[in-house]
Amino acid sequence: MRIYLHELSETEKDLHYSEKDLWICEAVRSTEESPITDTPAPKKQHYLVDFTVRSLQEVVHMKGHFEIEIGLVCSRCANPFRHKLVSSFEAMFTREKSLSYEASGNVGVAHSEPTGAEGTDLEMELLEKDYIELGDVLKEQIYLQIPVQPLCKEDCKGVCPVCGQDKNTHPCQCHRIQNTVLGNALKRFIKR
Repeated sequence: MRIYLHELSETEKDLHYSEKDLWICEAVRSTEESPITDTPAPKKQHYLVDFTVRSLQEVVHMKGHFEIEIGLVCSRCANPFRHKLVSSFEAMFTREKSLSYEASGNVGVAHSEPTGAEGTDLEMELLEKDYIELGDVLKEQIYLQIPVQPLCKEDCKGVCPVCGQDKNTHPCQCHRIQNTVLGNALKRFIKR
């Protein structure tokens, strides 16, 4: 979904999207680590994405808010799970090279900040085209909200480092194996 700069004015333009908009579903799907498919009946996804956009001189100021659910993989037990993300953000864009942060030579810094930042703290993203691709903005903000080590639940027990058993479903049986013929052979093999 594109917002063309020539269509913007100083008056704020409110844009509201949901799971009915195909580009939202594609943006979310592209950020998922593991798409979740419920069986037997898939759960209907509900996405809410809102943008408020206005143009002031050569700068486009955008405020956004989204509530989505994405599929992630637990960093302890490696099981896929659904994770709800709720975030608000602000971003600024310009086509004027003299206004962009990149013109100063400091490249590689995030272009938007979570809501709460002062307007002067926001960096401007230099636009190469005469439009803003909302799917790209949404994907960037989703990536910024994904936890570094996602957990399916706070008290996830993870997997046994020896046998690989998911401790959330069944207790580990390693203590039974340690003093068996197989367990002793494994110990000798590891010591080599």
